[in-house]
Amino acid sequence: MSLNRNSQGSRPAAAPAARSPDQPQTSLRSRPFIAINLCFALSVGGWIPVSALLAIFMRERLQAGVIGAMVAVIIINSLSAGVSLFAGTLAARWGSRRTYLLGAMGIAICTALLAAAQESWHVIALAPLFGLAAPFHWTGANIYILQAVDARRRGTATGIASFVMVLGPGLAGPLLTAIGTQFGLWATILGGSGLLSLAWAGAWILLPEIGGPQAGPVPGRRPSITDYPRLLLVRAILITSAARWISGFAHGVFQLVSALVVLDLTGQLSTVGWYLSAAAIGGGASQVVIGLASDRFGRRNLLVAAMLIGATSALLYWRPQSLALLLAGSALQWFGQASFQTLISAIVGDIVAPRDLATVSGMHVGFFSLGVVCGALAAGLLWASDPGLPFLLAAICFLPVIVGLFYLPQRTISI
Repeated sequence: MSLNRNSQGSRPAAAPAARSPDQPQTSLRSRPFIAINLCFALSVGGWIPVSALLAIFMRERLQAGVIGAMVAVIIINSLSAGVSLFAGTLAARWGSRRTYLLGAMGIAICTALLAAAQESWHVIALAPLFGLAAPFHWTGANIYILQAVDARRRGTATGIASFVMVLGPGLAGPLLTAIGTQFGLWATILGGSGLLSLAWAGAWILLPEIGGPQAGPVPGRRPSITDYPRLLLVRAILITSAARWISGFAHGVFQLVSALVVLDLTGQLSTVGWYLSAAAIGGGASQVVIGLASDRFGRRNLLVAAMLIGATSALLYWRPQSLALLLAGSALQWFGQASFQTLISAIVGDIVAPRDLATVSGMHVGFFSLGVVCGALAAGLLWASDPGLPFLLAAICFLPVIVGLFYLPQRTISI
């Protein structure tokens, strides 16, 4: 007797959809995933050292001081916060590859122009262009990484990407600052533009268009920024948005003045390069482990621990006593930032419907940028009275977000 249920008149089981020969594979060893991480390493390796040196560049070369750098950072990230709302919907309509290409090309051009700046107003004039380009870079990369792997390996994938996010600047930082010591800070910035240009070329050549059931909006429905109020009513999305904001606030403080703290303590530009290397050592090596652990044991408690580490790193810069403590603080700060990237991205992949993935990713980039604006504003205004106060404020701001995270379930799949 046949055991086929079709013979009993029931509905036939749907056969698994066959993968199109043109559809790229989605795994940790697939070409799309390896290629996006290679390009991401080059682009962040070019941009993050330049952004860390911006205050030094404006103070030492352009005589603009911390306030001038603060204004530039605020302009960049204020625009980024707004543009991010559209970057996610653009990625859903045009694809994450094109979004990343647009962002990498824009930052590369702006960085090359920054190297030629002779007056502080040149930097201020370039800031809006940076603010327009940066969200497309981050949003495109984040979405492509999530699309390039199976959902069951999402935590591992975002862990690898976070490892790459700190490894790139950690390797490029000493090289770029050594170039700056020899030729001047303009050469460091131009070298960063070169790395960004390589990232763009690599993405153009190596990245295939990628899609699939989770890649874009549902048929017949186009994503819109009017989706944001609806999405923010979801408690888990609101909590993770707050986590993105505080990670941006801490990053804004560190981005603006941490390199100045190191330089003022040591008097040597080369130590800023080692500061970036400490970030790679402390933040990068553990990220793959965090991604794997979050897939197996859940993500919330790991994110709480990462937030506590982020607060601790800020406290180490509150009253700096030695270069060793500052390097430890740098390592912990980037451990936290990379962990936030790993865990929040994975949580978003868990809790967000496929049609809303690009929209929420763009919204989170916006919250991060808004946090950077607030952090840079606090750092710029408090620096003159006490260079340690911005870091103390950052540590305090972590606390309510940590409390809020306990309203998330330990496992965030299928909320």
